Amino acid sequence: MSRNQRRLFFLSIAVLLGIAAWWAFFQPRAFFQLYDRRGESVILEVPAGPGDQLRLEIEHSFEHIPWFEYYTIQNDGSFNLDAIAVAGYGAGIPAEMDVPTRVEDGLVWMEGINSRFEELKWLTSSVYMKGLTLNGTEIFDFRALPNASLIRGQMITKRGYLSID
Repeated sequence: MSRNQRRLFFLSIAVLLGIAAWWAFFQPRAFFQLYDRRGESVILEVPAGPGDQLRLEIEHSFEHIPWFEYYTIQNDGSFNLDAIAVAGYGAGIPAEMDVPTRVEDGLVWMEGINSRFEELKWLTSSVYMKGLTLNGTEIFDFRALPNASLIRGQMITKRGYLSID
């Protein structure tokens, strides 16, 4: 092997090691996190990023009306409330919103809401809070929490696949 070939070989190895180190310790990764504000602990952390969709399912009012909220994760880590689907109008249901509304499969859909939230905050109910899905897959069941838990949903960024943060 000539001297130039050895240099090229070692330079290639150094570049590969540099790329591997960047991936292992510096590559940014985004996660959706549920945080218990009373217990000051993370209760869920899943990979998620811009364009991913969250759906919150709750039960509303004495009549136990199904209510769904649809959010899209934005590039800046905020959440855009895209739509609400609820089985009727009544107390607490935002019927006065000036957004496109339709009825489908027994649900009133209010779409194009475009309300931005830096984080999501809930005071949970072991009866009325149901599930949270990410891109159609259930990631959390709020009924597993104690009643009246204070929960925050947020996007976080971690660096590297081997770093501790």
